[in-house]
Amino acid sequence: MQLKNKINLSILKKKDLRLDKFIEYSLYLKEGYYSNKQPIGSKNDFITSPEISQMFGEIISLFILEKWSKEINSKFNLVELGPGKGTLFSDLYRTCRIDPNFINNANIIFVEKNKVLKKIQKKIIENLSLKNVRWKNNISINNKLPVIFYSNEFFDCFPIRHFIYKKFWNEIFVSYNKSENRYYFKQKKVFSKILLNELTKHKKNKIFEVSLQRNKYFNNICKLINKYNGFCLLVDYGYTGKIKNFTLQTIRNHNFTNLFDNIGEQDISSHVNFDELIEIAKKNNLKIDEFSNQKDFLVKYGILERKKMLINKNPFKKTDINIQIQKLIGNDQMGKLFKCLVISNK
Repeated sequence: MQLKNKINLSILKKKDLRLDKFIEYSLYLKEGYYSNKQPIGSKNDFITSPEISQMFGEIISLFILEKWSKEINSKFNLVELGPGKGTLFSDLYRTCRIDPNFINNANIIFVEKNKVLKKIQKKIIENLSLKNVRWKNNISINNKLPVIFYSNEFFDCFPIRHFIYKKFWNEIFVSYNKSENRYYFKQKKVFSKILLNELTKHKKNKIFEVSLQRNKYFNNICKLINKYNGFCLLVDYGYTGKIKNFTLQTIRNHNFTNLFDNIGEQDISSHVNFDELIEIAKKNNLKIDEFSNQKDFLVKYGILERKKMLINKNPFKKTDINIQIQKLIGNDQMGKLFKCLVISNK
């Protein structure tokens, strides 16, 4: 049965479908976008920082290597969440060869559900002749070694719920008009006392967005770091404080689209609430080692120096390198919108 038909049946059975469920079905059912599509690349739907420039992966890798050297320096689990086309890992492998002990001591785990991307990743691993790599659908750890988690644009992909206050709190649902073959948003009054107690905190803002699945997933990561020692570095676009608008966005062929177009054929994401992630880390008694926008993090750890080195080595690529650096750290591009969060066991 086609994905759209499955969603339509779910909506018609219940009259409407909660927004996060609609997103979950569109992305993660076996016919869904993240199950079997290749989303990343200039010829696909979107491009990420590792594809923009090797400098991004090099700075992230050097940070991970130095922190491992100082705080672990022994056998450990290296877990990449959503490795995509394997570009970030390739940069990490190449960069960290300055200390062979890092890869030699690493039990490498790729958390990936997408069948197409898994094939791409496995080809990369074969080319690198690595034997110590496994693929998993979740973040379970089967040994007692310290663990390092890292990710880029992973947490923005979790389904969200969206609430609006107009005299009373409403939640956004998706409904379907069968005769017109048309989807539309529907607001339904919130009656749950538990939900209303939480929403009261956001009454002044009159808008609230939450991803319970994202928070649960991150909480599990925090528990594993607490249990086995280690740290997590994540990079994603998101915010702190209050949101002003609906942060949900859909992209196809590098263009913004409508949520109800191209179901199962387009990316759906939302801005990550970093306040919530930081609060979850603190509740797990973890330390916030770093939290900044992408520009400040990359500059702090040497991307401008790396740019100079690359230009000196490849002067004919100066224009391209400057364009790449602007995309990564420009205030009007990725620099301020994207955030870097590093948490560790105290």
